[in-house]
Amino acid sequence: MSSTNPTRLTEAMGPCEDHCPRHILDLLTPTDREHAIDWRRRCAENLMRRARRLEDGDRIRLETPLTFNDGHVGQEFVVEKRGRKLCFRNPETGCRYRISRFMDRQWQVVPTTKVHKTIFA
Repeated sequence: MSSTNPTRLTEAMGPCEDHCPRHILDLLTPTDREHAIDWRRRCAENLMRRARRLEDGDRIRLETPLTFNDGHVGQEFVVEKRGRKLCFRNPETGCRYRISRFMDRQWQVVPTTKVHKTIFA
């Protein structure tokens, strides 16, 4: 027989899931419970990581290299935006790759020098 009273999980119990939406975090009252504070911090870090924005042509560097099905091990890629989807191009070979859960990974935009052409009339 199954219970009609579901187990209630609170943030003080140290939940592993840390993808709480901002509007829920904003509703929480202050706490001094260590597990709750840690959980809120992890949720906030995930929200900040997922809020990062990329432009078409940005060059990114992953914190740790990835090995792909074709054997390529890559750490730097050029971003190609295709609508809402992101594709990543190897800057040396031009091969395109998909990176699962990209926004949840550690990465940074590599500064590049852009040359502006002057047109003389």
